[in-house]
Amino acid sequence: MAGISFKRIGWLVRRLSRISPAEIPYRIASVLRASAQARGWWDARCPPLRAADACFGYPWVHVPADHLVDSQFLVAVAEKTLTAGPVVFGVNVPLDDGAPAWNRDPKTGTIVDQTFGLSIDFRHLADGVDIKYLWELNRHVWWVPLAQTFAATGEQRFLQALSTLLDNWLVECPYARGANWSSPVEHGIRLINWSIVWHLIGGADSPMFASAAGQELRERWITSVYQHMRFASDNYSLHSSADNHLIGEAAGVFVAAHTWDLWAETRVLRVRAKTILEAEMGKQFAADGVNLEQAVCYHKFSLEFVLASMVTGEANGDGFSLAFMTRFQSAVEFLAAMMDCNGRAPAIGDSDDGKVFAFAVGGDFSAYDSMLVAGAAMSGSPAISEKLRLLGKDQTVDSLWLKIIRANPSEKSADAETALPTKFVDGGYLLMGRALHCRTEFRLTMDVGPLGSNKIAGHGHADALSVLLSVAGQDFLVDPGTFCYNAAPDLRHYFRGTSAHNTVVIDGMDQSIYGGSFLWLRDVNSTLHSYVDDGSNVVVEASHDGYMRLADPVKHTRAVVLHRDALEVWIEDRFDCLKPHLCEVRWHFAPECQIEGEGSTWTATREVGRLSLTLDSEGFDSRVIAGADNPPAGWYSSCFYERQASPVLISSGPISSGSVVRTRITFAPKFKDSFHG
Repeated sequence: MAGISFKRIGWLVRRLSRISPAEIPYRIASVLRASAQARGWWDARCPPLRAADACFGYPWVHVPADHLVDSQFLVAVAEKTLTAGPVVFGVNVPLDDGAPAWNRDPKTGTIVDQTFGLSIDFRHLADGVDIKYLWELNRHVWWVPLAQTFAATGEQRFLQALSTLLDNWLVECPYARGANWSSPVEHGIRLINWSIVWHLIGGADSPMFASAAGQELRERWITSVYQHMRFASDNYSLHSSADNHLIGEAAGVFVAAHTWDLWAETRVLRVRAKTILEAEMGKQFAADGVNLEQAVCYHKFSLEFVLASMVTGEANGDGFSLAFMTRFQSAVEFLAAMMDCNGRAPAIGDSDDGKVFAFAVGGDFSAYDSMLVAGAAMSGSPAISEKLRLLGKDQTVDSLWLKIIRANPSEKSADAETALPTKFVDGGYLLMGRALHCRTEFRLTMDVGPLGSNKIAGHGHADALSVLLSVAGQDFLVDPGTFCYNAAPDLRHYFRGTSAHNTVVIDGMDQSIYGGSFLWLRDVNSTLHSYVDDGSNVVVEASHDGYMRLADPVKHTRAVVLHRDALEVWIEDRFDCLKPHLCEVRWHFAPECQIEGEGSTWTATREVGRLSLTLDSEGFDSRVIAGADNPPAGWYSSCFYERQASPVLISSGPISSGSVVRTRITFAPKFKDSFHG
C-alpha cells in the first residue's frame, strides 16, 4: 500500500502543477463534497417526491420496419452473448446464473472492494488490475443488442435475460459504492444505454414490469437512474478535467432527464446539462470541427455523446442551437475527411476503441461509418453524403434504430460545398494528396496542431509535425497507436512519446515533459508558417516549440513539398540552436510493409506498390528496428491491448545551428495505369 500511496502523492503533485489558481477552490470543494458524500451527507440515496406532472419522455430510438431488420442476425448476436458472455478487450466474461461478476476484474479475477467510489484510486489499483476492463463491462453497451433482439422478435427469453442482468446489477452495485461509482463519465455512458434499453423494451409499460416483482424492479431501476443523474451532475469534470468526460456526463444527464422526466430537481439538472453541452461544443471543438483533445478516437467518442443528446432533444422538443448543429456538422466532416478510401481513421492521439452506444447491425460497418451515416442524415451535408457514397455505405443501415429527424436538402444552399476540407488550421491538421477519397488516393496527413487541451493534454501524443502516408487505402507511414493506459507504464509512455511518431527527437527527449499516463507537464504549440497549393504541388512549412525548453533551445521547422504528378514528397527538417545536439528522425512503417535497404536508401513494399526513402543527412547513421523492448521501439497497436512488432527506420546524428536533414519519398505503383492522372 505504501508504494501505491507514494505513486498517488507523486501524481497529485504533478497534476496540481498544471492547474490554474481559479481551479484550486473547485478542487478543494470536490474533496470536501466527496468526503461529505462518503458520510452520507447531501447524497442521492433517496429520490425526492415526483412532480405532479411527472411523465416518461418520448423515445429517441425505435424499431425499424420488419423488412429492414435482420432478425436472424440479431438472434445470433444475442444468443452468443448469453451463451459465451460479453467480450471485453478480448476477454470473455461468463454469465454465471445469468449475470457476470460486476465488481470482479475480468482479466485478473480480482474483486475490487465496494468502498466509497470516489475514494478509489483507480489509476493505481493493486494486483495488476486495470480498471478499463471493469468499466467496459459495466457500461452496458452490450445490453443494447439484447434489447434490439427482443424488440424485433418479441422473444421473452431476451427480455428475461435483461431483467436478470438489471436486477443483479442493482443488487451488486449499490449507490456510490465500488469501482462502478468511481468515475462520473461512466454514469453518463450507462444512462444513455439504459435509455436505449428502456425504450426498446417498451418503456414504463414493458412486459418486464407486468408482475409485482417486475414493478418493484422498475422502481429500483428508476431510483438508480436518479442516483446516476445526481452522481454525474454532482461531480462534473470541470476546469482542466473538462474534456470528453464533461460532455459525456452532461449528455447522460440530459438523455436520462428526458427519458425519466419524473422530478422537478432533475429538470433543473437537464437545463444545466444542456447549457454545458452547448458551451462545450464550442470549447472542445474548433471552428473547423476538430476536437481539441487531438485524438481522433475521442473526437468520434465525444460526437457519440453529442449525437445521443441531439436525437433525444429533437424527439422531446428540446433541440439545440443552430451554432451547435453547425459545429456538429463541421466535426463530422472533419471525421469524414480524415478517413481514408477504405473508411479507416488514423490512430492519432489516444484510442481505447471506446463506444458510447452501439446497435448490432449486419454488414461491414465501423463506429466511424455509423457516425458519418447519422451525421449525413441530421445535417444534410452533401460532403458527408458524398464520402459515404465513395465508401459504398448505405446511409440508412445504422441510423435505422435512431429516430433521426432528417435534414431537408431543400433548406441547404444550392452551392453547398460537396468537397471535404483539406486544411484544418484551427484544429491543426493538413491533408495533402492526389485523388483524395478515391480508390487510388495518395494521402499525406500532417500534424501542425498543439499537444492537447486543458494544460494536461490527457489524450494527446507528443507528435508535432508528424507525417502519415497511405496509398489506395494501404498504410505505409503510420501512427503506431495507443496499446494501453495503465497496464504497462513504460509502453504507455512510449506510445504517447515523440519517439513513436514520424517526427524528430532531440537529445532522446519527448517534445514535452511526461507527467503520467494522462498528463503532460509542458504545452507544445505548432505554428503553420505557410501553405501553398497551386494544383500541381503543395508546399507547407511549420514549426513547434517543444524543444525550446532545453538549456540550449532548439527550434524545429519542417517543410513538406508534395509533387502530385510524380507522387513524390520532399521533407526538410531545419534546426535553430547554438550548440550541438543529437537528432533522430523516425519513420514508422505499417507492419505489412516489407523493408529493404541500407545506408541512406530504403524501400517499403506492399501490394499496391513500393515507397522509397532517400535520406540526405551528413554524419547520420540509419537502422531499422522492430519489436525492441529496452527501450521500446518498433511497435504498432491496431486496437486496445494488442501490439505487434513493426519496423521503424531511425536516422540519427549530430545537428548544430543551421543543420538541415532531408528526406525524399517516392512512390512507384505496382499498376501504373490505375494511378494515371
